[in-house]
Amino acid sequence: MEVGDWIESNDFAGEVQEVNLRNVVIKQSDNNLVIIPNIKIVENPFKNLSSTSRSRVILDCRVGYESDLEEVEKITLHVIENLFDQKENEKVEFAYTKFGKSSIKFVVRFWTDVSKQRDILFAKHKAILAIRISFNENSIQIPFPIKTLDFGKNKFRSETIHINSKTDSDSSKEE
Repeated sequence: MEVGDWIESNDFAGEVQEVNLRNVVIKQSDNNLVIIPNIKIVENPFKNLSSTSRSRVILDCRVGYESDLEEVEKITLHVIENLFDQKENEKVEFAYTKFGKSSIKFVVRFWTDVSKQRDILFAKHKAILAIRISFNENSIQIPFPIKTLDFGKNKFRSETIHINSKTDSDSSKEE
């Protein structure tokens, strides 16, 4: 680990500002400084995003149940492959992962150049924009969570309530 590296350690992430005998000082993306005692760095794992120039980005997405799943996969792979160059032994991967309450969930994984966590954030941003545009062009819906109320086989029942009231002849007898 060196000054300038982007690390994640002990639930903190940031750029290394200082390394000394007692601690490591990192500056988080919100510009706050965090001091992590060296013992915490030694005892716990840490990730150095600056030690490699490439990283895999994992993006969770979902589509409506009415979607043609083969078409969704084809479009998503095409979009990501055109946005992000994959090097030798790197591949864009796509897999459906779960039947959700209002959608079918999938994950797309791809590689991109990374030196800071911010690079992953903006790779996801770029991918989401491009996928959304392509889905709109191909009439693929990304549903929002909904709840459906079922009132007995989706048929509403109506009941007529009869109210007995005094008739005109009854009211004339009272007079």
